[in-house]
Amino acid sequence: MATKSPIDDPRIDPRTGEYAVIAPGHTFRSVTQKIAGLVLTSNTPLGWFGGLTVAGGVATLLVIAMTWLFLKGVGIWGVTIPGAWGFAIINFVWWIGIGHAAR
Repeated sequence: MATKSPIDDPRIDPRTGEYAVIAPGHTFRSVTQKIAGLVLTSNTPLGWFGGLTVAGGVATLLVIAMTWLFLKGVGIWGVTIPGAWGFAIINFVWWIGIGHAAR
């Protein structure tokens, strides 16, 4: 069984002996134009603006809720007795644990 030498590997550029960065038949200019053409088009779909509006609305509600929480305190959750603050700690620890479990 014959083994291939590194020289016969089509991924290696015969001029430099290094791995080829781009496929044969392409230049750095053609690759740049292909990638930039995807990003620099002016025809943004209408659904994208709808999604942006929804995401912006949710982000705005989050900022309003957090501001209200920081101004009023955890009493807005109904935590008005001294021992009930444990809900906030358990909730925090739960979500930190979930975040650490997802690799």
